[in-house]
Amino acid sequence: MTGHSKSRSIHLWLYNHPLQGVTDQIEFFFLIMQQHGYSVTMGRTPKDSALNVVIENFSEMTSRTLIDYCERTGKRVAVIMTEHLDLVGNELFIHGDRLWSNNDYMHPATQVARIKNLMDCVPYFRAIFVLGDLPELVGSERMFPGLTVRTLPFPELVRVDLTGQNPTHEVVFSGALTAFRDQTLRAIAERFVLAQTSNFLPRKGRDRLNESARIVLNIPQRPNWRWLSLMRIIAALRCGRATVSIGTQDRSCIAECCIQLHETGWEDELRRVVNNWPQAYQDCLTQYEGMRQSFLAKHRFPHDLIEYWSLLERLDT
Repeated sequence: MTGHSKSRSIHLWLYNHPLQGVTDQIEFFFLIMQQHGYSVTMGRTPKDSALNVVIENFSEMTSRTLIDYCERTGKRVAVIMTEHLDLVGNELFIHGDRLWSNNDYMHPATQVARIKNLMDCVPYFRAIFVLGDLPELVGSERMFPGLTVRTLPFPELVRVDLTGQNPTHEVVFSGALTAFRDQTLRAIAERFVLAQTSNFLPRKGRDRLNESARIVLNIPQRPNWRWLSLMRIIAALRCGRATVSIGTQDRSCIAECCIQLHETGWEDELRRVVNNWPQAYQDCLTQYEGMRQSFLAKHRFPHDLIEYWSLLERLDT
């Protein structure tokens, strides 16, 4: 930690998302910032006296709001990237597929509009933040020339005491339904007591849902989806639950803290984990802590960027 980190005020300007849709990102951001000594606030309007951070997801209207604010004040914002956006060769990929690929998770027109509105805002970004190591943003130096991409390391998590807990469900899943997810959940429900919702829940509501089951499920949006949901796994660990992922072979850092099962023949192994859920949680949390420390040693917290940014905005006092 730098000598004057604590005097830097960081403001999460959350004006372009429903709160329930980004609770995990908010939790991650607040935890890691506060654990490194920063004062953090959040609101629907920007803060002239702070360094403003936004979460990616821009429409024509919300991109104009950001641009107008930055042009009026001369300030810049940092943006937290949430979508898997890669430039491979001369082709743009989103969620692992070429742009304009059809799928039941994000319509191609929505993909294009989201990228276009993001690019409109690029001149007003000071930096790009990635929470942990996902999304990878392959080719970011060409997608965002002149912008630094910095990692916010994984936050420390408190160990949960499971004494006296007796979950009523065996497994739980929360997330938008796709054809692949629906098919997988139907198969799970035939053999396990499943709790599920496709609605966005506030943090406390989602925590209660997670705590109602022994194991949290991660199910990819489609069969060739390559990544785990980093935020889902951390949210589960915060509640004292391990995550089992069906049909993924992710090798990102969070994979160390998640039990991945093959798309076929997962039933017996899932039953074993469900029956030993307290130990599964303890093991995954221990692995998370080891991964967190190792990641922090390689990817230091960006105090230098925050100090430089503060100087540029004349916030040093």
